[in-house]
Formats: sequence, C-alpha cells, structure tokens
Amino acid sequence: MSTATISDPLAPHPLLGALLGGTYEVKTLLDRGGMGMVFEAEHVRLRRRVVVKVLPAHLAREPIALHRFQREAELVSSLQHPHVVQILDFATTEHGEPYLVMEFLRGETLASRLIRKPALPIELAVRIAAQAAAGLAAVHDALIVHRDLTPSNIFLSELPNEEVHVKLLDFGIGKRLGSGNNITGENDVIGTPDYMPPEQALGKASHVDQRSDQYSLGVIVYQMLAGRRPFLGDMASVLMQVVSEEPPPIEQLSRELPPGIGPVLRRAMAKEPSDRFPSIVEFAVALGLAAGAGQGSIPPPGLTPKPPSVVASRAAPSEIPAATEPPMAGSRLTPGPEGALAGPPSLSALLVALERARAARSARDLDGCAAHVERALTIADILDNDACRAAVASEEALIEGALEMRLGRRDRPLSIVARTPGDRLPLSPEEAFLLSRIDGVVSSEELLDLSPLPRLHTLRLLVRMLRSQLITT
Repeated sequence: MSTATISDPLAPHPLLGALLGGTYEVKTLLDRGGMGMVFEAEHVRLRRRVVVKVLPAHLAREPIALHRFQREAELVSSLQHPHVVQILDFATTEHGEPYLVMEFLRGETLASRLIRKPALPIELAVRIAAQAAAGLAAVHDALIVHRDLTPSNIFLSELPNEEVHVKLLDFGIGKRLGSGNNITGENDVIGTPDYMPPEQALGKASHVDQRSDQYSLGVIVYQMLAGRRPFLGDMASVLMQVVSEEPPPIEQLSRELPPGIGPVLRRAMAKEPSDRFPSIVEFAVALGLAAGAGQGSIPPPGLTPKPPSVVASRAAPSEIPAATEPPMAGSRLTPGPEGALAGPPSLSALLVALERARAARSARDLDGCAAHVERALTIADILDNDACRAAVASEEALIEGALEMRLGRRDRPLSIVARTPGDRLPLSPEEAFLLSRIDGVVSSEELLDLSPLPRLHTLRLLVRMLRSQLITT
C-alpha cells in the first residue's frame, strides 16, 4: 500500500488497492471533498461495482461529523425506493475511518447536466422533478427531511430506453422528524443557500419539515426551466433574498413556458411553509398538469373538483391549476379483466385506480390490489403525459409491491412455456432479452437483479409475460 498522505492532493490515496472488510477492493478515487472521499470499488466475490464513501480519521474524531455520517447510513438504509440511492454496507477501515458502501450509478449529477445545458426542455425537467418527488415522498413517509436537496444531490442514471432515472443522494444532514435527536442548534444554518428555504436560512431548525424539501425542489425546477437560479449573488446576498425577496417571475425568463408553470412554482417556493402544497406529490402532479396543459394534452383546469387522492388540505390560490383533468363523459373505472379498462382513460380514472389499489392493499386483497395497479399503468401508457407519469411515480412503491405479489414467490425458478414449431409471438426487444435469461433455474428475483432495465419496467414485463403464458413459475 502506498505511504502517501492525504495532505498531498496529487498523491494516490493510501486506501487505493485496499481490501475493506475482506470484501471491497478499492479501485479508483472518484471525488475528494471536505467531508471525505468517494471511491469506486469492487465486491470481490460478486464482481459487482460499488461506491465507497469514506470519512477521514480526523473527521471521525469530530462528534458532529461522525454523527452525521452514521446518520446518513441509518437514514438511507431504512429506505428501499427506486429513486433513493441504496446503501449496501457500513463499517470501519483498519485505521478507524468509517465508510459507507453504496450502489454504483452510471451517469451524472443534475448539476453536471446543467453546466453543459443550463436550461432543459420542459418535458425532461418535469420528468426529473416527478422522479425526485417520488423519492422524496418515500423519504417523507419515513418522517425524514433531506434538508440539502440540490442539483448535485440528484443523480441522473443511464438506463436502456429511458432518458433519465433519478436517484437522490447525500442525506448527510437529513433530519428525522420527531426523533428529538437533532445535531444542529435552533439557530444553526446548514445546507446550500441557493436552494435553502427561508425557514432554514433563518436557522429555525424546528420549523424545517417536508415542505422545506418542496421549496428546494421548486428552486431546482425553476433553474432547469429558466437556465439560472432564482437568486444570484454571494452567500450573504442570496440568504437575504431567500428570506425577504421574491424571485423574478419565471415567465420573464422563459417566455415559451405554459402559463400554469409560474403559479405552481410560486406556490412551491412560497416564503411561508403553510402556503406551499401540502405534499411533494401534489406539487409534482400540479407541475405535470401545468406542463401538459401547455402542450394541449390536458384540458383547461378548473372544470371539475379534484379527486380525493389529490385534494389539498387547504384552498389553493386561484392561479394554481387544478390537480386533475375533467373526466370524459361517462368515464367510470369498474372491475374488469386483468389490466383492462372499463371506461375511457383519464387522469381521474388513473387516480381512482391507485386509490382502489391502496384500499385493496389495506383490506389484504392482494389480487385486487394488483389488478387496480395494472389498470392504472394501462391508463398511464395510453395517455402518456407528464401528469400521469407524476401520479405513477408518486406511487412507485405501491405499484412495485403489487406487481411483485402478482409474480408470487420470487425464489421460484422461471420457465419458458413450450410452443409448437412455427408459433411465433410478437416480442419487444426487452421481452426477448428477459426470455433469453430464463433457463428454468433463474428465479424472478435473480432476473430482476440481472436486468439492466428499471425494476418497475422489468416487473411489468414479467407480469405481462406471465399473464400471456409466455413464462411460468
């Protein structure tokens, strides 16, 4: 092992080549910062690439830094969500340096993307926001607040047949609500000023809750669409503007945006948390609807009451678009064949299907839950707009759970159903790929791990092939 010290920024790090815990061989230094180093490593038995985040020994002796590092491991490992980075292990090097082992992600941060292209197309910006909101919804359901949501902490993974797949990173200053175990004082200011909500900028730690993350996501969406942050200047100037000034209306910076985008962002970025959307999901759905309305895919808002699943707990300002489209005449989703529609597809029908799936799950009706989920996904496929994508993303955990139940025991081997010669079935490239991996030995859980596709997409394909009797368990 090299004897180079950390004080030499050009020398190789002494951990390079080390075997941590007899399992992780450290390969490459990816990043070096004040709070530690990030390495690429390999699980020597599984030959799986991972990321190792190491807290230097001198920081490990600082109680606050150590506490934040350990809390990141605790908070993130308690979450299992497709839009939250997964922590695989937590231990200490032989020199007393704590380290986290995380999944290896291919792609770039949103910050890197915005350096190359400061303003993104509205469809891409809304898709990124919807996926980030889905991850944050899971975080918030666990009574956790991220508190440092920035473009640097939103990772855009590279996946086949999908422009982006968002993963939320860096929960080092995350806060678990109601724990009574905060390591910041009431007047401490932590986080990144450009994306910090007013209550956090004022150091009011006890006032920071899930709506604080909503503000930060609103700032990020503003930046993605306008090509610049809402407030400019040095740190002190930005903090003062965050607390006391309104940002320039985004309509003045990007005149091609649909008219509903500005009101949605102004509400998400309201100075008072009580004036924001009640939840991150409602913000994402409203954003998707505003974007869709501008593209002509959703009728003008305000023609019908919101369905129960997206009704706000307080009256929204009149400038905010309603969070649903008007149902088509005679629109009604009734029980029918698996995955089939019993009425015209609409966002209202999709939300009703998801609501019924939740109710079926609560009643332990697993078949009914899966059937309603498949109806919702079918509607989303037909309509193919940002509002539907946001609604599906916000319920990704429910949807994945329902499809997993439909597959049955995931440790059972999958087999291809025998066909007569010449019996050719139309297969998508993704289905053909999955079928090529089924050999009567691999289980559905192993195939989910092997698939390069997003887990939800793989689940849908497996359920579809199971229902079409292409495969059997």
